[in-house]
Amino acid sequence: IKVVNSGYDFVAQKYKTKTGTAKFVGPQSEGRLKVTFFWPFYSGYNVVALDQNYQYALIAGDNLNLMWILSRTPTIPDDIKNNYLDIARQMGYNTSKLIWTLQ
Repeated sequence: IKVVNSGYDFVAQKYKTKTGTAKFVGPQSEGRLKVTFFWPFYSGYNVVALDQNYQYALIAGDNLNLMWILSRTPTIPDDIKNNYLDIARQMGYNTSKLIWTLQ
């Protein structure tokens, strides 16, 4: 699976894009993958929550240092954002450390 990550690099003060690959860890019906952007090093990429229209997703990494809230649009409705933050906190994530990218 081709994976394209784009985001703002606060150190370099510019947007960057990285392309990688992902493989399913178990059955393809489960959202458990391993992703690499620097082969041969892989990291966990676990779909924890997904809205019914596949517009927003909560992704957890291998540990409590990596987590993403992804959106196909520049904004996330407050109810979805708050729900995903609640789920993340219940999992043990410190959501006060999240970096919110301005779109």
